[in-house]
Amino acid sequence: MHALSRRSLLFAAGVLAAVFVPASPAPTRQFHRTLPLAADGRLSISTYKGSITVTPWDRAEAEISARVEPDGTDSDADEKVARTEVRIDGGGDSVRVKSDYDKVRERGFLGIFTFSHGTLPLVHYTIHMPATARLDIDDYKSTTRVTGLRADLKLHTYKGEVVVEGLDGAAHVDTYKGDVRISFNRYSHASRFETFKGTFEVRLPKDSRFELDADGGRRGEVDTDFAVAVRTGRHGGERSRGSVNGGGPSLRFESSRGSLRLHGI
Repeated sequence: MHALSRRSLLFAAGVLAAVFVPASPAPTRQFHRTLPLAADGRLSISTYKGSITVTPWDRAEAEISARVEPDGTDSDADEKVARTEVRIDGGGDSVRVKSDYDKVRERGFLGIFTFSHGTLPLVHYTIHMPATARLDIDDYKSTTRVTGLRADLKLHTYKGEVVVEGLDGAAHVDTYKGDVRISFNRYSHASRFETFKGTFEVRLPKDSRFELDADGGRRGEVDTDFAVAVRTGRHGGERSRGSVNGGGPSLRFESSRGSLRLHGI
């Protein structure tokens, strides 16, 4: 009886130890750099997946913070994080930021190194930059949020999610099948949106003056609050062209199987 009780106690202690042993934290890398950037300069970002958060400020500099973390539970996740670099350079008129996966490679057929795209680490960016500096983003599938930019935005994403709020500049945005929401403080610069089968929701003040040229292409959809006709185009998609509130800068949308929702606010 005594031996049985002792074995029971040892077993219970082992169970408790197994329950309460804390899990090892996921490996991460941190990068941080601040560089001078002119009020009329340009900041460019090239990345693959993760997130991008851009908030303007009134300083003539760009502050970039990046966190690299694993995506998934691969046995070599720690090594992939350790091999992922974030390149930040430039200054003055231009600052460049890049997620560098060149060292994240695996040996494939005949010993040839190939990228392991399916399990590349995530890179999360938090960026402050001058409100009047231009912003260029080249992305694959990150979640992007830009707030309060008073300059031109150029953005490409393959299948990422994008939210832009309070834009006061031109927007040139294209995506293959991503979801994009853009809100303009005012519409005073020609802008263009393109997608294959993604969605665009564009909001601008109700009194905006512009020339709308929206072509849904093959089975694309166009929906607008503004007083302009929507008809079916020759390829089966919806099409809308015309002057809004007397006309002004162009707003162009091209799609195939995608959709545009154009709302007045």
